[in-house]
Amino acid sequence: MDLNLNILRLASGLAAHASSRQQVVAENIAHADTPGYRARDVAEFSESLRGGTPAFAAKVTRPGHLAFGADPNGFAVREVTALGAESPNGNTVSLEDQMMRAAEVRQSHDMALGVYRKSLDILRASLGRNR
Repeated sequence: MDLNLNILRLASGLAAHASSRQQVVAENIAHADTPGYRARDVAEFSESLRGGTPAFAAKVTRPGHLAFGADPNGFAVREVTALGAESPNGNTVSLEDQMMRAAEVRQSHDMALGVYRKSLDILRASLGRNR
């Protein structure tokens, strides 16, 4: 029996994307008052599905080096600025914009978990097992 479980891989990828995006949004909020900080966000999940260019990651050659560049999950982080968000000190974080992004992240994560849960329910039903 060949079980093609791409839907589970897709749901897992969406959950990982939401996790990465939540981390970036939290960093933006933490730096809301940092002069010169530029707001960032993770590229859309659909872009990573289409096989966009892999994110840049610096090579760590010694234990003391700090890794930077790409997110550990492989989602590219880019600079984004909400219209009119730049403050006189050069900071581009808009707390309202970041709260909206956090809500989008939660919706994506909830959708990924819902798809994963329903897919497992279908698998259980096909095996003749009830919850």
